[in-house]
Amino acid sequence: MVRRGKTVRADVEGSQYQPYTVTIEFDDAGVARTECSCPYDHGGICKHRVAVLLTCLRDPERVDDRPPVSELVEGTGRERLEELLIELAENRPEIAEWIEPRLMPADATASDTTVSVNIESIRKRADHALPKPGQRGHSDAYAEANRMASELDELIEQAQQALDASDGETAVEILEAVTEVLATNRWPGLLPHDVTDLYETLATLAETFAEAMLLVELSENEREQWAQRLTEWDEKIQHFTGRPTLAVAADAAREGWDDDRLQQALDGALTEGELDVDEPEYVVGLATVRLSVLERQGRTDEYLNLARAAGKIQPYTEMLAREGEIQAASNCAIEILSTPQSLLEIAKTLRDTDNPMAALDVAEHGLAVEGFRKDKLAEWLRDRAASLGEEDLALRAAIVAFEESPSPRAYGAVEELAGDEWESVRSKLLTSLREQHPTSEHAAEVFLEEDLYDEAIDVADRSDRFGVVETVVEAVTAHRSQWVIRTCKSNVEPIVEQGKHDSYETAVRWLRYAGEAAQEGDELDEWREYVEAMREEHYRKYKLRPMLDDLLDEFRSPVDGEVSSDG
Repeated sequence: MVRRGKTVRADVEGSQYQPYTVTIEFDDAGVARTECSCPYDHGGICKHRVAVLLTCLRDPERVDDRPPVSELVEGTGRERLEELLIELAENRPEIAEWIEPRLMPADATASDTTVSVNIESIRKRADHALPKPGQRGHSDAYAEANRMASELDELIEQAQQALDASDGETAVEILEAVTEVLATNRWPGLLPHDVTDLYETLATLAETFAEAMLLVELSENEREQWAQRLTEWDEKIQHFTGRPTLAVAADAAREGWDDDRLQQALDGALTEGELDVDEPEYVVGLATVRLSVLERQGRTDEYLNLARAAGKIQPYTEMLAREGEIQAASNCAIEILSTPQSLLEIAKTLRDTDNPMAALDVAEHGLAVEGFRKDKLAEWLRDRAASLGEEDLALRAAIVAFEESPSPRAYGAVEELAGDEWESVRSKLLTSLREQHPTSEHAAEVFLEEDLYDEAIDVADRSDRFGVVETVVEAVTAHRSQWVIRTCKSNVEPIVEQGKHDSYETAVRWLRYAGEAAQEGDELDEWREYVEAMREEHYRKYKLRPMLDDLLDEFRSPVDGEVSSDG
């Protein structure tokens, strides 16, 4: 584990041969961002990131503090830096490809500069990115998918650099080479279909291709040819994605900027929402790509005109904030935006432009808005308001964050902010748990923290999720042993009776919990009789019987222990 400035990076042992790479970034409010190279994508953060955070918290001496790279190079002579850079590029050829397009003059314009790339090299690197099962170092499908995404990202970035230089022709050449390799090779069947990074890479490929199509000068016939090629490639890539990906690029090639209504929108002649746009679900549409092109080219007025006419209020408001129109951005967000997610994004933009109080105003408005990610907005507002000394607002946000997504951490944050008000606030939070989250695992965890065992048991009894029940069983063994024994038996018996041999280990785990409760309740003999009876009744279940034998050995009765000792 290495900390450089506000960033911690660690290698964490996982289920694969190579360790996973975890990155944690901190800011003034705590954890700002986390990343891990593992394939986990089921909500929350993975256990590898949790492990790193716990180590930072509990064993900080294990973290090797080193200076940020910016400090390392500060004061180092030009000659030494050149030597290091050349050595790095020679040892890692992909670094040379990364450096080359970045060494253009900073003041270069589209008229005097193009991005020089070796298209054959691009094609070879795209082919190298494809999965190679069975080869040394290429045996894990998830690792292969992530490697593929990472290597393709580097190639797409070269096309984006060409777009930054207004060199659409070079961008098209790069993207054509990459996409043709993807569309003419059999790779979709070799990879798992739940690797988010690869889906995001393919979406970025499509968006970048669409931008390139909007930048190049094409005849009507060329536009139709490109649209047809992109559609054909898309059909091949859909074998993996299961839905259109390159369709937005095909639309961009076909439509360009020629539509009269579009030109009216760019000129500011259309009012809010007057331009009819058909934006698909789950993928970026053409109106959004056009905004990206306008932003990349610094055409701010046209960006604002198009965003307003297309009803793209969130990007419109974000651009107002970036342009210093803070009051207009705040008013627009509060008066028009209606989702916690969009309000949170505007609040973040305002904070990033050094307008923290305006950011708090927008986020505070979001507390009264219902919708997806309201808990994230409230958490963000809680931490930022607290760091700015706005304690009342921080407390209100903390309460909303807990009510939307209860957890011991959110509960503790409210307690920390409530101060003398804690007892009255605590009562309201517990009432909220009972009424709004009667089957939540996190609700059970909060009740357990407060030693409200019967409340936690009620949550477990209402829930049909084993994870909730198991959490409560483990915690109340010493306090409600009878309930634990009864509950564990009810989970064991269907597995054993129905001969679910793949779940015998689960059944034994429930029996072990019951044994621990029996020890606490001085009922170990009765528990042993129960397990022995099960063993005799199901003696033909050859996989189960030795498991029960081992379990009984774990929980020898006091009498058995004395006999064994005398012997």
